[in-house]
Amino acid sequence: MQKSHVNKKGLNTICYAMKESYGALPALDHLVRVNRASNQAFFLEGFSHKCNNQINSVLLGGELLQNSVQEIERLFNLLESEPEHLPEIRDTVLATMPTVIHGINTSARKLTRFVSHLSAFTANGTLAESRDVDFNHLAALCVSIAEHQIHTFTDHFQLNLGTNIPTLAGNAQQMLQVILNLLMNSLLSLPDRSCEVVLSTSCNHDTGQVQLCIRDAGTGISQDTLPHISEPYFTTWSKRGCMGLGLTVADRIVHSHGGVLSIDSAPDKGTSALVSLPAHKSTTAPKREHNHG
Repeated sequence: MQKSHVNKKGLNTICYAMKESYGALPALDHLVRVNRASNQAFFLEGFSHKCNNQINSVLLGGELLQNSVQEIERLFNLLESEPEHLPEIRDTVLATMPTVIHGINTSARKLTRFVSHLSAFTANGTLAESRDVDFNHLAALCVSIAEHQIHTFTDHFQLNLGTNIPTLAGNAQQMLQVILNLLMNSLLSLPDRSCEVVLSTSCNHDTGQVQLCIRDAGTGISQDTLPHISEPYFTTWSKRGCMGLGLTVADRIVHSHGGVLSIDSAPDKGTSALVSLPAHKSTTAPKREHNHG
């Protein structure tokens, strides 16, 4: 089973040094920090790609605005000597300026959103509890963070957010890390871009459990390997720089929040990862449903 991916050998060195030094799995908060660092190496490439696109758009818009100002100056000089050209000048200005300004504003808003997502992704989470964690919001945020990687690995991704999902008690940043770990595993298991990944949320109101499921059409996991996938440092893809901490950390975070992480898989039949967490009994999120292809 594919675990956390890292592009820098240094993090693997840290991981194995931890294993030798501790002789056992370190504390959860320590593992969370190491795992987050490996995730950042994987996902920051996507942030860089998206930010560069928007920065280039702003720079192009600024250049177009500068050219437009020069053109407007020329047209107004023409207007002084030939007033009959007023309709032409008006049409030229109205046709170009609003489009350029709209493009700059759109890119600036996207950059603001990227920075906000980057802040949420890299924030230093603690084990202190917070109330009213919106699982749907975290799932949507995760998809936004991983947008570049999703489009890199698959042409068929769906985000299905359930309705009337109660809020959770716990650490939102750690829960986000769980979703990112599971999504990353699914993406890396895909043999080609034609394979599908579906991320969905739901609530079992009879049991009071909020659930998140990530189902993929990847290579799947053998029955011999399946019992070991949550063991620390276990990975079958070490040659690809995998640390073997992704599912370990996800499982321990979910357990620390009173929940259960279950994995169902078979070779060539894909994998389904299901997170079940206890909801706040006294709160219920507003009804909403979003389906994104």
